[in-house]
Order: sequence, then C-alpha cells, then structure tokens
Amino acid sequence: MHPSSIVRPVPGFVFAIPKGWVVDEAAFALAMVRPLTELDGFFANLLISHDRVPRAVDFERAAKLTWERIARDTPDAKVVAQQLVRFGDNIVHLRGAEMNAPKTGRAIAQLHALFFAPVEGGGKTVDFFQITATAATETMDRIGATFVDIIASFRFV
Repeated sequence: MHPSSIVRPVPGFVFAIPKGWVVDEAAFALAMVRPLTELDGFFANLLISHDRVPRAVDFERAAKLTWERIARDTPDAKVVAQQLVRFGDNIVHLRGAEMNAPKTGRAIAQLHALFFAPVEGGGKTVDFFQITATAATETMDRIGATFVDIIASFRFV
C-alpha cells in the first residue's frame, strides 16, 4: 500500500492561484496551473514536478543537471538570470531562461524554481521539486509577477 512506512509518499504541499487561473493535469507533472484564457495566442502555464534525488545533490548540482536537460532538448536556450531566494521556509534557486519552443519555434520565456522538501530522518534520497513557468516571451513582463506569486505561495504541509 502506498503511501506507507515502507514506500514514502510525495510530501504534501499547498499553493495559491490567482482568480481566473485553474489547476489542471499534465503528463510528467504533479500539477499544471494555467489561466482560463490564452494570452496573445499562448496558454501560459506553470508545471509542478517532483523527483527523488540522491541526498548529496545540492542547489548547484540540481541547477546544473536541470539546465543540461533543457539545453539538450532546446539547444538555443539561454539563461538570462539566476539567484537563490527565500520564500517563507523555502530556499529556492530561481532561473530565468529564454528559448524557442521545440515544436512551434515560438519565442518563449521560462522561470524555473528549484527547491528541496524539508528532510526528516535518514535515507538515501531527498524530495526535489521543480516549478517551470512558461509564457510567450513578449508576455513574460506582464505575467512574470503572477508566476513569482504562485511560487512564493508554495508551502509544505
């Protein structure tokens, strides 16, 4: 049976979304958050994903590994900003990136939030969360603050 004392569940969490946004499902993600309508012909979205990683993985390693995956899938991707910030109890590696969408070629901007769940007890792994917020490049200035607000509201329960 899952979760159990043998099989550890994904840590519980909560987050807030603004009026006019919905929580939806997406492949390879715990959840997707998106507005009800397109913004300039593009559905901005925010994906929340989870992985278990070796306990030795730190922010520097996580940022490098996640960027290598992005660069492999989207060779024209470039980092435009990076910083470590604190939102409540969460320490978050934020990275801004720009690229062309692999399928459509449309210029997109992304905000990546990388963070770890609180660690309790021993074990070989830690819970690593990644939030990837995507918008058309020309709309990121208008929607970026909303993405940051959603990320900042994320709390483990």
